[in-house]
This record gives sequence, structure tokens and C-alpha cells, in this order.
Amino acid sequence: MGKVIRYLASMLPIGQGLRARLYGVSGLRVGALTIIDRNVQVTRPDMVTIGSRVTICNAVSILGEVTAVHSRLETAYSLRKTEAVVIEDDAYIGVKATILPGVRIGRMATVGANTLVIADVPDYGVVLGVPGRVMMIRPHGEDAVAESGSGGS
Repeated sequence: MGKVIRYLASMLPIGQGLRARLYGVSGLRVGALTIIDRNVQVTRPDMVTIGSRVTICNAVSILGEVTAVHSRLETAYSLRKTEAVVIEDDAYIGVKATILPGVRIGRMATVGANTLVIADVPDYGVVLGVPGRVMMIRPHGEDAVAESGSGGS
């Protein structure tokens, strides 16, 4: 039943907030105020945790498991990989990004469009490309407050 709900959540023309709640009903762990756009693929939702206030854009793939199903590659080279994927609070995942098993996307991190995420993304990191590379770490804490000019003086 969870697969059917995830499929409907992925394809129906409904609000993004409602879509995230449907993913939650299907067994995916999704935090409050998370937005999930259409055509999002999640393999092994029991291995995926999505934090609060996360934005996941259209056509993103979040893979808790990869395998070469019914192929001798599977048995000969042990291509199956099943590991937890964690997307921390306030992350942004761009259009058509792919997140592989075992990856943690840090708090306030950004994954650019069409990025293949093969390794952890640090908190406040911006990752781009195939394979994804950390391009920068955004300022945060007291540094970010000082730079934005919103410090309380």
C-alpha cells in the first residue's frame, strides 16, 4: 500500500505540502513543513529520513538502495548497496538531483540541480556537479549575522 501512496503522491497535481504528508503516510519519515515536488523517486523509504523545512524539487531521486536486479552483476560483483539516507533540517535539493545510499545531507545544505551526491554534504555546504563536489560552505553562526547586517547593535 505504501508504494501506491508514494506513486500517487509523486504524480497527482496536489499541493507540495500535502504531497509531503502523503509521503509520510506511506512510511517515509518526513519532518514538519517539508515541501516535496512532483516525480520524486524514493527507493527503500524505510532507509530515508527527511528533516523539517526541507525543499525537494521536481524529479529528485533519493536512493536508500541500489542494485542490479536479476543480473549476474548483482551476484558476481555485489552491486547491491542498502544504507540510510538522511536529509537534515532546512536543506534544499535541486531539480533532478540524485542522492545515493549512505549519504547525509547536512543542515542548511544546498544540492544543485542535476547533482549526483555520492558522499556526505556538510552543514551549510553547497554541492554541485557529477559527481557532486562541495563548492563552498556558507557562513553561519555569528559570521552570518555580521555579514547580513541583521546583528543586534
